[in-house]
Amino acid sequence: MSIGTLLARSLSRAVRARGPTPPPQRHGQIRTLQSRVHPAALIGGASIVLGYGYAQLRSNSKSDNLPSASIPTILRPDSAPPVFDSPVEALDLPAAENKLKKDQKSLRFEVSPGKNGRFDVVRLASNSPVEDEYAFGTAPGPGNAPFAFWGVYDGHAGWATSAVLRDYLIPTVSLTLSSLPALVQPGHINSAITSAFTTLDSTIMTTALAALKSSVPAGDPTVLSALAPAVAGSCALLSLYDPRSSTLRTACVGDSRAVMGRWNPQTNRYEARPLSVDQTGHNEAEVARLAAARPPGEPTEDYLDSRSGRLLGLAVTRAFGDHRWKWPNSVVSDVQERFFGQGPRPKSKSPPYLTAEPVITETEVVVGREGQPGDFVIMASDGLWDHFGNDEAVDCVGRWIEAKRAGKLAKGGGNSVEVEARRDNKSTTSPSSDSKAKPEFEVIDGYAEWRATPEYFVVEDDNAATHLVKNAFGGSRRNLFCAVLSMYAPLSRNVRDDVTVQVIFFGDV
Repeated sequence: MSIGTLLARSLSRAVRARGPTPPPQRHGQIRTLQSRVHPAALIGGASIVLGYGYAQLRSNSKSDNLPSASIPTILRPDSAPPVFDSPVEALDLPAAENKLKKDQKSLRFEVSPGKNGRFDVVRLASNSPVEDEYAFGTAPGPGNAPFAFWGVYDGHAGWATSAVLRDYLIPTVSLTLSSLPALVQPGHINSAITSAFTTLDSTIMTTALAALKSSVPAGDPTVLSALAPAVAGSCALLSLYDPRSSTLRTACVGDSRAVMGRWNPQTNRYEARPLSVDQTGHNEAEVARLAAARPPGEPTEDYLDSRSGRLLGLAVTRAFGDHRWKWPNSVVSDVQERFFGQGPRPKSKSPPYLTAEPVITETEVVVGREGQPGDFVIMASDGLWDHFGNDEAVDCVGRWIEAKRAGKLAKGGGNSVEVEARRDNKSTTSPSSDSKAKPEFEVIDGYAEWRATPEYFVVEDDNAATHLVKNAFGGSRRNLFCAVLSMYAPLSRNVRDDVTVQVIFFGDV
């Protein structure tokens, strides 16, 4: 069975034809009598029913069909206007730290035969529901040899596409790779990864189109269900590690980013090596690719904003889903008119403008040994890179490694760990007594912005991914950190994005 057939069967379950169903039996509905009844009996019975109904109207007794509890009495406030507590919690430092740690994990994986590495992950929601997803685990590669996989899926315009990637991208890539022999050319591996990405995206889109063309009424829920992963969109960042050859491949669609930290003995520090490049309109290679794919006479400025880097309003130039950037305008209009969709993008002339074909890099990993620190990799959605540069992020993890080896980190770090309040001057979340103190952020085009730089780094968390997010959102600037974590949906999106971070250590830390 082909990959496309397997995925199509799985993704199209919601749009299978439904057989006729009998009309629902409603309370109070009159049913046809099935036996003969004498007219006198009917008249007498009607009299009894009418008499009983009249008695019930006059009675104060409770009906068997009503709940036994009475409607509550509303208490009046002691004053007008009332004094009340806000339903939005102002998080102090311990509460903000606990919120950050709710979705964190630390696990081990095999770096090489008999040697383990470490993997840390954390996710923090801004959107409700969260649009970021992630996945990790081992699965067969070429020749059915075990590979380690890590995926970060940054959804946009909804959560449905990233949820499909969470469940299906790694299995689809593994299924494609495992069909290859154990001894295979590296180029064939990359081609198989690319095929798996584009096959899954094609299945998402064709499943939705098949449902759209089915003979169902406008607004049919099964069509809405099938359309959801095609209407929303998602970036995808996937890393695959072969422990036999110590080879790491990173496949990128969108602007989630992977950066490697490698120890330099000459400088005695970790140095950043990018494993992916953001795919936006600021990427010259992407600008050239888009121009080459367009028909003659379509000006670049019609579909690509050079200032913002947006493609017909979208922040990325590659993605899964996003039907308005891939389908003909007539089909997009059909979704808008019959299934509550949005209209075609202004100036859209020659879709598709988007592809889910990944850019793949290949790196030989330095595995940690006695006296030689191993590489580490940071994989994160753009919610982290909004505040971090590559060099600063690698430096931040490097400081974490140093503190970890020196035994200076707090033990534990499990999910929802209670954190004692810091007893230093930086722990307060109260406003500064100086009303003219310089703000710790600035607002640009309606969004709060600040940078994570070394002078604000703190090293306090046993999970390296949590450590990165804490420093991205303020670090030693405690008031900023607590404010960023206190912001609530949907306004939180003006302050922070959903953020997912994975840190992979290829050796002991």
